[in-house]
Amino acid sequence: MPSTLVSGAVTDVPFVVDAAGVRTDSALPTTNVAYKQGDLLILSASNVLTLAIDPAVWNVIAAEDVSAAQSTAHAAAGREIPIYTAGAFNVDQCRIGGVVLASNQKAAARAKAIDNGFELRKVVGGAV
Repeated sequence: MPSTLVSGAVTDVPFVVDAAGVRTDSALPTTNVAYKQGDLLILSASNVLTLAIDPAVWNVIAAEDVSAAQSTAHAAAGREIPIYTAGAFNVDQCRIGGVVLASNQKAAARAKAIDNGFELRKVVGGAV
């Protein structure tokens, strides 16, 4: 799918930039927490997710949007939500707590990605 340049911003650029290397799994959400696809997350030793607050401290990525009500229902029922555990992703669509990373946060997130088995790529004009 080609990208479109609108007002200096690239649109329609996929979050997953290389599907061949993507790995997924699932983990328990924290009750009453909303997750957005691309959120950087911390996976605990007990397989429970929390939202990262520091772009240099995370180890998995949210694979889809989950509302606070959905996370509460899933946690109560012991149901897990999907996460990415490896792969190449568009750094411009990564988030901290549902908010797209600021320019000054991207370098730290990309550096940590290498330790975590991810690639957070800069996508320019739709090319990776």
